[in-house]
Amino acid sequence: MDSKIIHAACMGVAVTVIATGVAIPVAIIEQERNTIYIPRESHINAIAQREFYIDSILNRGDRHCVEQIRMKLVVLYRLCDVLTSHDLL
Repeated sequence: MDSKIIHAACMGVAVTVIATGVAIPVAIIEQERNTIYIPRESHINAIAQREFYIDSILNRGDRHCVEQIRMKLVVLYRLCDVLTSHDLL
């Protein structure tokens, strides 16, 4: 091939790479600018909510436990025993 054609092809590839490198960040910035931010709820009661959730798993029966964590209460207690005995919990 002629060196002018090779040079033109390389320049075309370089321009494409540079244009893509500029276009992608601009698109990301534009997308972030158009994003609607929804404020999060405060975590003031996070500890109380966590305690209520764990209490509901432990005291509302096997069906509720299976619906929430996909294992029966007996299996959960056995898992806790195994993790505790191996100093993993």
